[in-house]
Amino acid sequence: MRLILANVLLCLVLGLAACTSTPAPPAPAAEPAAAEPDFDIAPDQVRLETVYVSATGERLSARFDNVADAVTVTLPSGRTVTLPRAVSGSGARYSDGTDTFWEHHGEGTFTTGETTVFQGKAEEDD
Repeated sequence: MRLILANVLLCLVLGLAACTSTPAPPAPAAEPAAAEPDFDIAPDQVRLETVYVSATGERLSARFDNVADAVTVTLPSGRTVTLPRAVSGSGARYSDGTDTFWEHHGEGTFTTGETTVFQGKAEEDD
């Protein structure tokens, strides 16, 4: 009888031990979030110049500086204005609050206040 009781107790102990969950191994340490990648701008992409031609043949030159986030516009009158990048829902917009240059789908528009000073299409390369 003692042998049976010992075997029953041994089976119960082993059964309970088998039912006990083993602790999960610790999770690997979380890797730090990757920093924003540094985008190197190719030297030939730092400053791009585009010429826009109006319906009357007037020309406006826009020199985009991708490092400074600015554009330098030379109007048909010869006046030159440098404008910082501004918020735009579509296209590239540069404004100092008074003068604004907006490029959208190959069309450049320069306004002073509410007045459109120039509107033209980007000159195509030959």
